[in-house]
Amino acid sequence: MASTLSEQVSVEELGPDQFRTRFNPERMGNAAKIAYGGCTIAAAIQAACHTVSPEYLLYSAMGNYLGPALIDRKLFCSVRRIRDTRTFATRQVEVSQEQDGGTKRLCMIILADFQVKEAATWQVYSEPPSKSYSPVEKCLGTVELGDEMIKKGYVPSKLVKIHRTVFGLMMRFFETRPAPEGIGARNLTGVAKSVKTHQDGLPITSKTSADWFRCQHPLDRPHDRYSGLGFIMDGGLSFLPLSHNGQFLDDVGACSSLDFALRFFTNNFDLNNWHMREMKTVTGGDGRTYSESRLWDQSGTMIANMTQQSIMRPKPTNKSAL
Repeated sequence: MASTLSEQVSVEELGPDQFRTRFNPERMGNAAKIAYGGCTIAAAIQAACHTVSPEYLLYSAMGNYLGPALIDRKLFCSVRRIRDTRTFATRQVEVSQEQDGGTKRLCMIILADFQVKEAATWQVYSEPPSKSYSPVEKCLGTVELGDEMIKKGYVPSKLVKIHRTVFGLMMRFFETRPAPEGIGARNLTGVAKSVKTHQDGLPITSKTSADWFRCQHPLDRPHDRYSGLGFIMDGGLSFLPLSHNGQFLDDVGACSSLDFALRFFTNNFDLNNWHMREMKTVTGGDGRTYSESRLWDQSGTMIANMTQQSIMRPKPTNKSAL
């Protein structure tokens, strides 16, 4: 078990453009032996970064989840060099796991794009969060928030315990402070279904959750910062529509990410400092949902965003009851 995020996202080189994670991926938000998708994204980004020179900076990573990764074995990353110019580099990464019979099964495929830093910028601008949120100093930490909800009688202690167990991996690597103006801080990311929020009267596409976070341990290398951001930005997007509807994973038949697009708008960020993330769902239909998270530093500069399309199936109809 990795003790730091930098350990969790690390890979070792097996041969030219071939890598293996140093630690097994871990589970989060899933009772089955299925790994958290952010572990797979982080491994793919880390492997891609190992194949470019330091002056090439990651600006996008887009990929598809091809199958669940298991938590009892390591991930393998095979990198293909698609493009190398004086300004740009592109890498395709196939992430797989060895099966019990010795064959490998693909879990994810991504395209990672890099660019040498431009000498000058035409203009610097970014959109602010859609709402005004409390500064980090006025937000309770995840543990303190749960304790406060128990103390006020909003939720029983068993629900808080479930929440801490389900999201224990993120809590191990990041200090997180949910903003009280967001839904996630009110209903514990959907675990506390009966708790009312001040956004209940809004349409689901107008509802937001937000949190402040910073890494618990130093991330010294750019590789680790890129991978670490991929790790955390994946968190919560697939079931965000449930959280914003006062529901959780046990209310649907299937919920998992299908694809993602992670874009970096600057390489000047440090995850050991506080950053604020705002999340909202955009649309749902045909058994899928589409949601987005955006990230700002404390000065208000947008650092990155991630969008995801996810499967969202209702529970099977009990035909015997008809």
